[in-house]
Amino acid sequence: MKVQFAVLAIAVAVASTSCSSTSSGPPGSGGKSGSGGSSGSGGTQGSGGGSASGGSVGSGGGTGSGGASGSSGSCQPVTPCGGSVVGSWTVKSSCLKASGDIDPSSIGLDPHTCNSAKITGVASLTVSGTFSATAKTYMDGTTTKGTVQFELAPGCLMISGSTTTCEGAAQMIEGATCQSASGGGCTCMVNVNQSGGIGMISHAPSKSDSYTAADNVISLTTDAADAKYSYCVAGNTMTWSPQANTWPVTGTVVLEQAGGTGSGGATGGTTGSGGRGGSGPAGSGGATGGNGTAGRSGASGGMMGGGGASASGQGPCDIYAAANMPCAAAYSMGRVLNSKYTGPLYQVRKGGTPSTDGTSSNMKTGIRGGGTTQNINAVGGYADSAAQDTFCGTDTCTVSKLYDQSGNGNDLVVAPAGGYNDGSANLPDFEPTATKGIITAGGHKVYSLYMGTREGYRLTVKGKNVPTGSASQGIYEVADGTHFGDQCCWDFGNAIPDGTKYGTMDTLFFGKAGWGNGAGSTGPWFMADFEAGVWAGGSKVGDPGWGALSDAHPKNPNNPAMGVPFAMGILKTQTSKYALRSADVQKATDFATSYEGALPKALPLDGGIILGIGGDNSNHSFGTFIEGAIVAGYPTTDTDLAVLKNVQAVGYTK
Repeated sequence: MKVQFAVLAIAVAVASTSCSSTSSGPPGSGGKSGSGGSSGSGGTQGSGGGSASGGSVGSGGGTGSGGASGSSGSCQPVTPCGGSVVGSWTVKSSCLKASGDIDPSSIGLDPHTCNSAKITGVASLTVSGTFSATAKTYMDGTTTKGTVQFELAPGCLMISGSTTTCEGAAQMIEGATCQSASGGGCTCMVNVNQSGGIGMISHAPSKSDSYTAADNVISLTTDAADAKYSYCVAGNTMTWSPQANTWPVTGTVVLEQAGGTGSGGATGGTTGSGGRGGSGPAGSGGATGGNGTAGRSGASGGMMGGGGASASGQGPCDIYAAANMPCAAAYSMGRVLNSKYTGPLYQVRKGGTPSTDGTSSNMKTGIRGGGTTQNINAVGGYADSAAQDTFCGTDTCTVSKLYDQSGNGNDLVVAPAGGYNDGSANLPDFEPTATKGIITAGGHKVYSLYMGTREGYRLTVKGKNVPTGSASQGIYEVADGTHFGDQCCWDFGNAIPDGTKYGTMDTLFFGKAGWGNGAGSTGPWFMADFEAGVWAGGSKVGDPGWGALSDAHPKNPNNPAMGVPFAMGILKTQTSKYALRSADVQKATDFATSYEGALPKALPLDGGIILGIGGDNSNHSFGTFIEGAIVAGYPTTDTDLAVLKNVQAVGYTK
């Protein structure tokens, strides 16, 4: 599948401050020590305008003695000075403007055909909420709001080899409306109502991750890219200015220290609510957690994880083999899926050579080679995470190979460039981090495969015993439903080995896309990516769940949203029909069947394998892969249930 437009995140309602009362530079030049009024920026609220011409408030006058702080709403960027960002902060004010050209490739448009995607005029954005940081990580509790109008040139509607309509384009931008414009393009309006991604418009804003601060620039790691800001800390006030990004935003966000690190803010809440401390096997709620939700989940892990399916010697591939439908490929970083498999589960790389690809506004740095590697084996049926921790230490570590546990040797390595020329899919992918996505399996700490955008794997030859032609195929996958993308395409399954050529796909998609949709509006959903559409169900245009680019994207209410920590999906295909099924691993007694019926198209299978990307290497989405397999055959519902129970017996917890 090809990429779609950027999508904006769900909001958290918090009061905001308008531009007219905003400081846009380092505070204090006209505050307590000067004559710029109580807010330190000239005039009563720091506008530095003509109305604050002295008086009892201060002598800001026409020149605005607040200096850079008083900008009359012009939203000038901060003069960077750096400083420590550690602590808890509250947004005091903001003055942000969006204007100029949008990078086409970063929002899923082909820059070779889309020669103009431009914000009309100047749009104002406001930011509110909180931000906290330790020495290495951050928690972003901000909300960015505003309304942005933009114009798309006619060539921007050429997507996935076909031309969509303005209405079809709007379906792929949450909160947007688009209508035809004179000259053949579109006039679009989008309501930004975004949690995280402070002060920027992002299709994948992050609420927590790591950060770096150097040379007066803070870089927040997100799922989409590194969000960079010039910044200056002065006293208990910190001012940020977004640097150039996909949606061009300039101006400032001013934050104020919220009582220091001991104020019981975001950090205190995390440690005192039964969170991470309560996810162990005993489920006691952890040392400080009490009866929090994670503590109860830990109890489940303790009861179910005393050895689990892997330690007892049987995995999903054993179940499929007993049903005469052997695994063609099977992958997990956490446990053994096949009792006959004795090799390593995965390989990690440290000290790899960083490389950067992309256009000037669509850059990403990552690892795809170099350094040294080490295989991670299983001990007692579960991954030896201690061996990984010893090898990686404090170095950057990536997952350089996923070993196929089926016995067929269909190992996965980083995907090469694909054929869709959008400035991203037509470039090689990078290896995902090896040190995120920590979970518990059978009471053991293990790592899942935590993937970002432009991180994916491909088997570039026809796999041994992988279904081809009109052969039947089954797929099961366990993924983290709290970490998912909203663009194209986080797939797992059968695809053409050469991503520069067009081929039919038979893959299980997980996330939210601009094609098919399931129940509700938030997703994520398990859907079928057969190329030229992501299907939540249905067999022809107009059926619920069909998602052609130009239609109204009707929903399939029988396809449930799976925003749970451990979501399991199944896709089964044969010559004339397919089935989609899903389950919450921690709660379900059986699968919910989203659809079982006729196929929308013939599926001549090509026998390659992909994970985390589309057939042509469309790589703008992301997710966390826990385990999964491709099998030769169309498993029965009894076999499906047996595999579900096998997964449940592991006692997965976070």
